Amino acid sequence: MIVNRWTKVEVKALRLAALRLTQEQFAERIGFQVATIRKWERATPGRPVRNESAEALDTELARLTDEQRARFRAEIDEVREAAMSLARQPAEAARDSLVLGDQHSAAEVEVDVKRREFGMLAGAFVLAAGGDTSAGPIRIGIADARRLNEFVAYLERREQNIGGVSLVESAVQALGTAKHLLDTCAFSEEAGRAFIRATGDLATIAGWLAYDSDLYPLARRCYADAFSLANQAGDDPLTVHVCMNAALLAVSRVRNEDPNPHRALNLAGRARQVARGHAHGPSRIHALIATREAQAYGVLGDRAAYRKAIATAWREFDFAVDHESLDDCPPWLRFVSATEIRYHEAQAHGRLGDQAKSADLYAGLALEHAGARNSAGYRAGSAAALAKVGDVDAAVDQGLSVLADLEGPVSSTRILRRLESVRAAAEGRSEEFTTRFDELEKRVVTA
Repeated sequence: MIVNRWTKVEVKALRLAALRLTQEQFAERIGFQVATIRKWERATPGRPVRNESAEALDTELARLTDEQRARFRAEIDEVREAAMSLARQPAEAARDSLVLGDQHSAAEVEVDVKRREFGMLAGAFVLAAGGDTSAGPIRIGIADARRLNEFVAYLERREQNIGGVSLVESAVQALGTAKHLLDTCAFSEEAGRAFIRATGDLATIAGWLAYDSDLYPLARRCYADAFSLANQAGDDPLTVHVCMNAALLAVSRVRNEDPNPHRALNLAGRARQVARGHAHGPSRIHALIATREAQAYGVLGDRAAYRKAIATAWREFDFAVDHESLDDCPPWLRFVSATEIRYHEAQAHGRLGDQAKSADLYAGLALEHAGARNSAGYRAGSAAALAKVGDVDAAVDQGLSVLADLEGPVSSTRILRRLESVRAAAEGRSEEFTTRFDELEKRVVTA
């Protein structure tokens, strides 16, 4: 198999899919610096890897076993298929979607295509509600609720891979459309309840996308909508879900205001009260509630309460692993894993001032099965902890791997903000990190 032009798509397919190596391991194997590998993984069709670097990659490709070569080819084919989905859109959507040029990789094309699809799906709701209104108001049916649920599920899946910034605008626009339909359309009791629930789920994911985009006032408005819709539908699981997201928002620091741990504790308490009303409630719910409490107690500096909360999180999670099927959990709970709980444990130790312990916990996170956005968030937390304990070289090295993700498929302002302490520590020590961080921050400010 021959690669005519090495871009970040082919380089990552070789390193990750074929060889299954970290950047550090790949650099050692191929005989280049880690910084060079990162540079290759930012290459575009207009600026591909060239000369001796391309020859080195050609050599590694030729050395692959049949199994490794099959994995490499499958990864390339998957990315190309994503790019080709553009051609299968209606002509008008394709023309408006984006202009393909050398500056776009296939992965970037796929992200843009899907973002346009969100807008097309939201428009479908408007079309479904269109038509002659002289005979009375338009009716919402179960099929409309099902279509909205599919849209929400797709947002949730994509967020795990690409973060919130690329998705939030489409989600908020769709939420406005769905709320308008509820205000102006007729529906049966069953269809109305289903559509209200679906709109509540949409408000919840829209709030999370806004949170990930560092748009906290917008996130609060979305969560307020979600609470109201959950109450209208009598949907207790949705209430718990919103409480968990809003609690995490409450313990997060905004630039011009401090966290509100008491608000987080109140939300966690409300979630526990609602969850206890359901004897079949998964233990993962209670594990997640306990992590929110652990975060709040970390902000408050209450070590005893923190230890009790995190112990509860581990106990509930262990019970879930032994006695509950993951398939029986609602999709939004399936991310609750040992890695996720350890991440909250590491965060809370950082808030308590135990930076060395925090750094140790971050170092033990298992990232193999984390989504791209979660993986970047975990590594950003690790880099920040390392910077705070004075291990600047390790912090910069970890931080650079996060910047590479943020320059590529992952778009999360929240994760970039987590690297601010690394940016401060890198001043005068790593021109590469400071330059790349500043470029990304400039992009956020001007967006």
